[in-house]
Amino acid sequence: MSFSYIYKGVTHTDHSVDYMQNLGMNQEQIESVQSQYNFEREQVLCKRQKAYREESDPLYMEWQFDQTSEAEQAWRSKVEEIKARFPLFED
Repeated sequence: MSFSYIYKGVTHTDHSVDYMQNLGMNQEQIESVQSQYNFEREQVLCKRQKAYREESDPLYMEWQFDQTSEAEQAWRSKVEEIKARFPLFED
């Protein structure tokens, strides 16, 4: 998943300061994009953490107790599912 923003009617995914300055964005606009990026990234991280706590952590504990390959696979599959559901931004 990538973060994107619109500047002068064009969608951009590069949120580096140099790139945005080269587009002609002023400091306020740059800070706004960076703030939005940080907010959205934090939202994804919070959703992931909640899902790990509620969904995968119990499976991990079960695996630790059972020590079976099936329990381990159930836990690992759940972790991958959560990562797919809440993908991090690509930088």
